[in-house]
Amino acid sequence: MNCNIKVNINSKFTYIKAIIDTGNFLREPITKIPVIVVEKDVLIHIIPDYILNNLDRIIGGDDINLGEYMNKIRLIPFTSLGKENGILLGLKADSVLVELEDNTINIDNVIVAIYNGSLSKNGKYKALIGLDLLENDTNISNELSVIK
Repeated sequence: MNCNIKVNINSKFTYIKAIIDTGNFLREPITKIPVIVVEKDVLIHIIPDYILNNLDRIIGGDDINLGEYMNKIRLIPFTSLGKENGILLGLKADSVLVELEDNTINIDNVIVAIYNGSLSKNGKYKALIGLDLLENDTNISNELSVIK
């Protein structure tokens, strides 16, 4: 199922085509906040170059001045086919709006993980959203509201 999302980080936003991925159970390991995986190239208007161009160095612990983004940075461990023990760099979003059919869902407690590659072969979507993120009965304190 495809949808559109609006990602807001530090009062900058971008619209992204996404797919609801029933296999995406990613959560930030300490807070258990859900994670949306987004291709790096669609974040260039809302995340500074010094972060996007240094993903591996930041993950590796290099001393990079992250400025106002320091308190938003999260490391997200993941496992997938062909990649065991991977780590994605994530940023705590201010909010994400998910447009689904006749509803818009506002999610205030979500991490945007930056994927340095392509998520779809045909480019139809640029982000992966876990189904549990859209359910009201998640086991985390997530501020979720449906706007009709």
